[in-house]
Amino acid sequence: MERGIVVAKQIQATFDYLYAIAIGAFVVVATTRTIEKRQDFTRYMTGDFPNSYVFYVFVQVVALASILVAPATVVSISPTVLQLDTVLLFTNGIAVLAVVSYTWYRITSHMRKTKVSAEVRRGSYFIVLGVAGIAMSELLFEVVLPYFFLDVRSAGFIVLVAFMGLIAFSVRERSFLQELIVPAAEANLLTKPTYELERGRTYAILERDGGRSFEIFKDLVTHGAQGLCITRRAPKSVMSDYGLERTPILWLSRTASEKNSVRPSPPENVAMAVEHFVDVGLRGVVLLDGLEYLIAHNDFGSVLALLHDLNEKMAMQDAILLVPLDPATFNERDLAMIRREVRFLGPLASDTDLANAVAR
Repeated sequence: MERGIVVAKQIQATFDYLYAIAIGAFVVVATTRTIEKRQDFTRYMTGDFPNSYVFYVFVQVVALASILVAPATVVSISPTVLQLDTVLLFTNGIAVLAVVSYTWYRITSHMRKTKVSAEVRRGSYFIVLGVAGIAMSELLFEVVLPYFFLDVRSAGFIVLVAFMGLIAFSVRERSFLQELIVPAAEANLLTKPTYELERGRTYAILERDGGRSFEIFKDLVTHGAQGLCITRRAPKSVMSDYGLERTPILWLSRTASEKNSVRPSPPENVAMAVEHFVDVGLRGVVLLDGLEYLIAHNDFGSVLALLHDLNEKMAMQDAILLVPLDPATFNERDLAMIRREVRFLGPLASDTDLANAVAR
């Protein structure tokens, strides 16, 4: 019976450390912007070898091996208490410390480099807390307390589930987007499209009401492109005005409670939606209607950084981003900075006032 208890604990420990290895992989993917799919992770591991994750996995494997080979004596059956070798206690303590420190280091370093918003920073700290809580709880409830004949594993299980829920809460937005945004071409008309734009670019359409941008967007999505519309207008109104039935439409709103709404702050909300769409879609075209609204609820610098990141994403995925823009609402310096990130499509010849605003 005592042998069976030891084997059961070894099996449990095996799954615990395999879980720790998986947590490390999750942290690597979450903090490495070049990793979007499995092939990217493989490329990262082979192209940057050895890296910090290799060392992290090595520590976990050593700890697991020590559990499997080091002697353990059953001191008590109820509660189950094992007398563990000193080397085993040391290696497993180092493994738990590696989980906590590696997660903290990777995520905090990533936040410093990307200058994330307060909301994203808070979610990142929740992930760190959740991972550290799981690792420390396993050590406390499975090793330390039973060693002192305190069997509170039931309470420990509840604590573990709570920390897992904290991690799930912190990454909930991505699964929401995966369910909501389903790329599909509106139509595949055989006629020649009115607008032919070069792929891999971001275009700022200079106009006051966004009407021309929507016409360009509709022209592209009805000629085989898969589109995503993020707009300040109510989605039902957009669907009715432009005959869009299959194209996903997100309502850029701070107060709307509909499932297909996205909050303007922080800008990462919009970035996540766009990046997910162009990653899973083909011949993607995105209409981002509401640049001035984003600036009003954030600041110009963060929205300019958003345009920079999305412009790079369009180039990598050979997609198109359309951004309606009224130049009269920007000062000369801000307009010049936007011009550096995007390609301007000038106003219609009949709109002389707008043309003068661009030329000022």
